Amino acid sequence: MKLCGHSVSPYCERVIIALDIKGALDQVEIDGVPGGFKSEQHFGYHPMGKIPFLIKDDGTSITEGQVIAEYLDRVLDGPDLTPHDFEAATQARLIARVLDLYYAEALKPYGRVAFGGEATEEELERAKTEDIPKAFDYLEKYLGGGKRAVGDDWTLADTALISHLYWYGALRVRFGLDDFSRWPKLDAYWNNVKDTDIVTRSFDRVKTSYDKFFGGNG
Repeated sequence: MKLCGHSVSPYCERVIIALDIKGALDQVEIDGVPGGFKSEQHFGYHPMGKIPFLIKDDGTSITEGQVIAEYLDRVLDGPDLTPHDFEAATQARLIARVLDLYYAEALKPYGRVAFGGEATEEELERAKTEDIPKAFDYLEKYLGGGKRAVGDDWTLADTALISHLYWYGALRVRFGLDDFSRWPKLDAYWNNVKDTDIVTRSFDRVKTSYDKFFGGNG
């Protein structure tokens, strides 16, 4: 199987984090986009021309980072990242959903500026004072309060959190966004995981990927 995408995308990096936790990085080839970005071949694998996508051994593809991570969690050996307990599994999926639908959307104005685009002062102020705090309030409600996002073991909720929080950390320093002290469970979670080998390797991958495509300052 081949995972197509780059760690600069949090949706791709969450899949790589999942592979790392499962000890399966050597079981899936990780590469760029066949034929080049937005090529005919790219659209053949992903109708929206986005990353990541997984090319299976039979030549068919799976799109969407969270779905790819769930698929690989089922088919590859290694620790299960989807809790066996139904309630815990639901909690993990909900955390990933909150991040993708609300947090990522709230951060977009700062992301546009960071990647060379534009955002109005009003958009940036609303994101900083309203949208991002609301997203973190939502996330805080469902974080488990243990060593990891759900309980004390790694789950797919952690892969989503780690991949997204790299960018919050980078943008927080650059734009003076709030730290996590307003959200006790999120703050405790980050203090528990930030120095783990999983997070260190992930952040190294993202920084390397950003430097490759955008020339540093990531």
